[in-house]
Amino acid sequence: MMRIIMVTAGNYGARVVNTMAVHGLAPQIVAVFDYTGEGGDFLDDPSSLLPARTPDADLTVAAGLGGDLNLVAAEIAAESGSGGIIVESHAPGQLPDGLRSEIDSLVDCAIFPTPFCSLEPVGDPHIDAFASRFGKPEVEMEGNERVVSVKVKRSAPCGSTFYVAENIRGVPLDEVDVAAGEKFHNYPCLASMEVDPRFGDTHLHVAGYLTREAFKRAAGVPGAHAEVDPEVCRGAECGFICMDVCPLVRLSRGTIRRGVTAEVDPFSCGACEKCMRECPSGAIKMMGPGKKIIRG
Repeated sequence: MMRIIMVTAGNYGARVVNTMAVHGLAPQIVAVFDYTGEGGDFLDDPSSLLPARTPDADLTVAAGLGGDLNLVAAEIAAESGSGGIIVESHAPGQLPDGLRSEIDSLVDCAIFPTPFCSLEPVGDPHIDAFASRFGKPEVEMEGNERVVSVKVKRSAPCGSTFYVAENIRGVPLDEVDVAAGEKFHNYPCLASMEVDPRFGDTHLHVAGYLTREAFKRAAGVPGAHAEVDPEVCRGAECGFICMDVCPLVRLSRGTIRRGVTAEVDPFSCGACEKCMRECPSGAIKMMGPGKKIIRG
C-alpha cells in the first residue's frame, strides 16, 4: 500500500486532505504536517520548520503552501524517502520557477500541476497511482434525455467533481455544460481569480474549463464551444494566433490543433472567446449544442 505524506496550509490544503481521506486514501496517509500561519514567501531557514520525526513514505503531496514553505515540503519528502513529490499551485506567483528548480534538486521526481486539477499520469508509479484517483476530472454518465447517474473516475483534488456529480442528476443532457459550470462555482473553487501570465486567464477559470470538459464528454454534448470556418481560416498566414491565446493550449492541452486550418476540440473548449476575439480573419464563432451561434 502506498504511503503518503501531506504537507498543507490554509483552507485549500485542508480541503485536499479531507477529499483524499473521505474518498478512499485515508489508510494511505501516514502523516499530515500543517503549516497554516507559518512563514511567508521567503524563509531564512526552511529546515527549521521540519518536523521532529518524519515517517517513511512513497509520495509527498504539498497543497496550499506558498513560497519557501514548498521547500519545507521538499525537505520532508527527502527525509521520508519519498521518490516523488506533487507540489500544486492554484494562484500566480505561488511557486516561482527558481523554487521549482530547488525542489527538483531534492527529490527524484517532482511535478508541479498548475492548477492541481490539471494533474495527469507522468510515468512515475507513485505519482501515477495518485493521479489515477485525483487530478484532471473524469466521469462516466448514464442517462437518456436527462442525467440519471454519474460515476466519478477521477476527481479534482479539492473534491469539486464529486459535488458536481451529486448535484447534476436530472439535468437535460444538452444543458450539462452550463449546469456543470454553475455547480462548480457553487462548490466553490478556491483557486485564484488573478490572471496568470502563463495562461492569460485565471486558475479558477481554467479549473472550471477542465470540470466542464469532463461532464461534456460524459454527456456526449459539446455545449458552448468555438468553431473554425475552414473556408475563412488563414492560420498559416497569421501563425495560428488562436493557439497562442488559448489558455488550455498554453496548459498543454490539445484544445486547438494545427492542421491545414485551425481545428477546435469542442469538448475541451472552455468557450472563453479569446480565440474568437483575436482571430484576424474572423474565422471563429461561438457555437451552442445545436450548432446555434450564441455569441460573436
